[in-house]
Amino acid sequence: MRTLCLNLYQKEKASLAENFLVFSPRVHYRDPGLVFLEISTTAPLFGGEKELFSEAARLAREFFPDTQGAIADTPAVAQLLCEERPFHIAKPNQELEELHEAPLYQLKNLEGLIAWSSLREVDQIIDFFSTLGVHKIGQLKQFEIDSLRERWHETGALLWKRLHGLDRQVISPLVATESLEDYVYLDFAVSHLPFLLHCLETSLGLLMQRLLGRGECARKVVLQLFCEYSGQVHLIELVPNAPNRDLELYLKLLENKLVDLSLENPVKEFKIEILPATEKIQQLDFWEPRHKESDKLNQAVSLFKQASLSTGYLSPRDEVFPEDSWELMNIYEEASVAEDVIEVSGQSLRIRPAYAKSLHTAPRPSQLLKSPRRLSSREVRRLQFLSTHPVERLEGDWWEDTRGRDYFFATSPQGHFLWVYFDRIEQQYFLHGYFD
Repeated sequence: MRTLCLNLYQKEKASLAENFLVFSPRVHYRDPGLVFLEISTTAPLFGGEKELFSEAARLAREFFPDTQGAIADTPAVAQLLCEERPFHIAKPNQELEELHEAPLYQLKNLEGLIAWSSLREVDQIIDFFSTLGVHKIGQLKQFEIDSLRERWHETGALLWKRLHGLDRQVISPLVATESLEDYVYLDFAVSHLPFLLHCLETSLGLLMQRLLGRGECARKVVLQLFCEYSGQVHLIELVPNAPNRDLELYLKLLENKLVDLSLENPVKEFKIEILPATEKIQQLDFWEPRHKESDKLNQAVSLFKQASLSTGYLSPRDEVFPEDSWELMNIYEEASVAEDVIEVSGQSLRIRPAYAKSLHTAPRPSQLLKSPRRLSSREVRRLQFLSTHPVERLEGDWWEDTRGRDYFFATSPQGHFLWVYFDRIEQQYFLHGYFD
């Protein structure tokens, strides 16, 4: 069994181990800040132990810059080498030879998944053998297990087993059960938005990395900002268009929320909680790009959604007048083609024409007013009509109280290309849209 040990030099929560599930399903966390990964079966997926080690160390150093690590056959030796020879990879089945030259005081780090039950006894062992002139760990192998057990009981027996590679420590698969939340108490109150965003980015990045290891996405992020004075709490909820782990997107949503927030009462602590959703599994072709234009679209839609703006796809409706002939759809649907229906019954032939089937190809302005605006006689006189006859005439059903419209192209004194119509009932002109 090959084991990677990472020492983060930070006393963190056990949930931190979820960050490294992308490298191996067998991960173990032990205080203070030690992470052990069983990489025998997963190293080939990354191109070897060296490449996996490099990726894991890079990830750890994003959040903990002082991280060190080492790889050995057993967790205990990997931890010792992490301190004695940082970023060293011991050769398979040769770790005991490398352990032979380690200084005696490193016995305190010869632990692995199970820490020494009494560091005081380990210090006594180090002091005792130092007085005898023993300064290398390998020199302790000449002593029998009974001699060590007689003087230091279970600690002595465990030491002998670890020196001979007989202390079997198995890293079990990590089952993610911890809640996805982070609580941070700032050293000093923050009233500067860029610095607050920096603090939030670090915590949010850790949570997103945990989501990646768990194979989940964030469907909602809840942020609570606790102010220093008066016990005020700002509650912020971020809901994207679709569940994802896009840290850049959530930072944009967060910045847009915080920009209108008053920080005169500075923030002293904050809590971030993520409500997860199951990840959608997608099989990608070898040549298919990993970053798609749809990701940018989802970012834009999420920003619009947060700003309470309606977005979607325009779908045609079975209506005559332009302001009623479109509706906003969340899902894209192909529009059905309008065609004449030919019915054959016996010797008879009947054609049902699709009226206005060419209407969807008629010129339409790029900006259509939600409701037509009545033009005054003075405004009409200043327009320059491009034709004396209407380019299009729209009529509603005879049983409805509708008005007939004659549409014209016209230009305004400012040079705008307009779409106007003449209401034949009211005998008035209306502005309905603008062309680019």
